[in-house]
Amino acid sequence: MYGAGGFGKEVMDVARRQNAVTKRWEQICFVDDIRTERTHYGADVYRFDALEVQQHLDEAEFVIALGEPAAREKLGEKLREANARLGRVVDTSSLVVESATLGEGAVITPLCSISSDARLGRHACVNTMSIVGHDVQVGDHTVISSMVNIGGACVIGANSYLGMGALIKEGVRIGSNSIIGMGSVVYGDIPDDVIALGNPARVARPNNDRKVFK
Repeated sequence: MYGAGGFGKEVMDVARRQNAVTKRWEQICFVDDIRTERTHYGADVYRFDALEVQQHLDEAEFVIALGEPAAREKLGEKLREANARLGRVVDTSSLVVESATLGEGAVITPLCSISSDARLGRHACVNTMSIVGHDVQVGDHTVISSMVNIGGACVIGANSYLGMGALIKEGVRIGSNSIIGMGSVVYGDIPDDVIALGNPARVARPNNDRKVFK
């Protein structure tokens, strides 16, 4: 679990529930390059460059547990350069149909629905009670916050963030590196590199600093 903050605890809970059923992992721990404690939320904490991590890169599986798409992209590149293996964390309460495709490093939290032929990119994240409709494409590192509903055949670019409760009309395209504000209703396409919000959602300003949580 790369990241031991608030979202890291949520993903840890999901991984523990998943592991109780699948018995896939012998140990679940945090990797965090900032936190100084050696234990947190009932799990060991290691720095990425620690021997305990580096000597197990060929057998451990990593998922990124940060909520910022730009941070997910940065850590994803770090893991790629280290040739680290990626896992997938999927809550046992979520419905992921057989025809859906989850990229490496994907995280699906409780009570989500991933529908027919939906495709999630590497390190994509879908948060609690969100719906990803049929034939939706979600780009790498993109974060879908809680209670978002994405209509069928939408395309969501890489490194984007859909805020809590956003509604996305079927067939809409949302660009890369963009943020959709919470509660927004998106009826039309949204370009790359912008922040859009409202009902109907309109571009408010450029997404220059790529920060969601400020």
